[in-house]
Amino acid sequence: MLTVALAAVSGAALALVIGLLLGRTKRAREGATTPQAMSFAGAAILGFFALFLGFSIAGTWQQLNSARQHTYEESRALTEAYWTAGGLPEADRPAVRDRLRTYTGVVIDDEWATMRHGTGSQAAWRAVDQVRAAVDRAAVHSQAEASARTDVLRSLSDVNAKRNARLGDLRASVPALAIGGLLVGAVFVLATPSVIGLTSNPRNLVLMCFVGASVAFGVSMVAVMSGPFSGAARVQPTAFQLALERYDQIDRNAGASALPPFPS
Repeated sequence: MLTVALAAVSGAALALVIGLLLGRTKRAREGATTPQAMSFAGAAILGFFALFLGFSIAGTWQQLNSARQHTYEESRALTEAYWTAGGLPEADRPAVRDRLRTYTGVVIDDEWATMRHGTGSQAAWRAVDQVRAAVDRAAVHSQAEASARTDVLRSLSDVNAKRNARLGDLRASVPALAIGGLLVGAVFVLATPSVIGLTSNPRNLVLMCFVGASVAFGVSMVAVMSGPFSGAARVQPTAFQLALERYDQIDRNAGASALPPFPS
């Protein structure tokens, strides 16, 4: 929010400077521009700016939602792998589940910080590979255990696919053409009133400051939302924290089912 506030103040200051510089021209003093020309120019410039602002905000919001969805899909795949690991041989089950917990913890504690700088964590890659290795080493002795291992491997394949999608979101950004059009439109919006004849009297300058703050606020919103894992509105590791909670619940349920019945 501090970034947005500073941007709004800067926009107001820029609009004030533009109004003071351009509002002293002969055209501004004489009011030579006709009302029809002013309306047409104002509508065209505002429409240009609104088009690129709407496109940029919608694009960044869509990228943010898509990245958040990928984290929950990966979390669901991890939970499914943890659950189906309960069908593995008793000797191998703890190793697989411990490695799933380790991977989830590494994503939360290590990888989330590196993603803010646009890269994944090598420790997380090693952790997910260790889960696969532990499943491969499981010595199955029955059809049920073999089926459970197949299910765990299928869930791990989903984990890898969703992980790749999550890391791919690190490169998501608003097209440079849209950002360029947004900045050009912002300058035009601030400069047009003075160019077409708005004088630099106190009332008009206050109005220009308000317009400048509004324009800068819109542009800064695009900036702070850009980067699903690095912007001010970045995605948090909530999905993986929920996965850890689900692991605990699965373990508690398994322990409860193993308890002897209450005496009559």
